[in-house]
This record gives sequence, structure tokens and C-alpha cells, in this order.
Amino acid sequence: MKRTDPEKIGDVLRQTLSNSGLTDRLYETRAINLWPSVVGDEIAALSSRPMIFKRIMTVYVRNAALRQELNMSRSSLVKIINETLGREVITDIRFR
Repeated sequence: MKRTDPEKIGDVLRQTLSNSGLTDRLYETRAINLWPSVVGDEIAALSSRPMIFKRIMTVYVRNAALRQELNMSRSSLVKIINETLGREVITDIRFR
């Protein structure tokens, strides 16, 4: 059977990602990549690369004072990340 109407490659990719269940993982990867631009390069250098599991981002920070500062502003960090991505990707951030 020959297809007569062309489809845009972007639409085909979105449909494939959606059908395979990879859309959420794609947004999680985008959230991880946003971390340095959200907190700045200096703070990102002092922390590990974030991980996301069950919509909770975990970031390891060795410096206790910095970890406490980040912990106090975690709700605003979650809001900034989600607003930048245009959807709720993470619900919380944990600093360890």
C-alpha cells in the first residue's frame, strides 16, 4: 500500500517518541542539561550531574553550606526548570 500524503519528519519523530514512551525521558534529559544554566556555571561545577528518578531530581553537593543554600531555594529551582521546559517534568529536588 502506497502512502499518498506526505508527513513532516518532526511529526513522525514526535509520534515515534510518544508511541515508544520516550517523551518523558527526553524531557528529563533536557532538565538535567538545564542545571548549569539555572544555577550558574560555578555552582554546577561544585555539584555532580543531576539524576532524575520518579520525577525527583537528585544532585550531590559536597559543600554543606552550599547544599543548605540550594535546599532553601529548591522550590524556585523546580519552578524555573519546569517553566523553561513548558511542562511539569520534576516535582522535587533533593540535595545530598
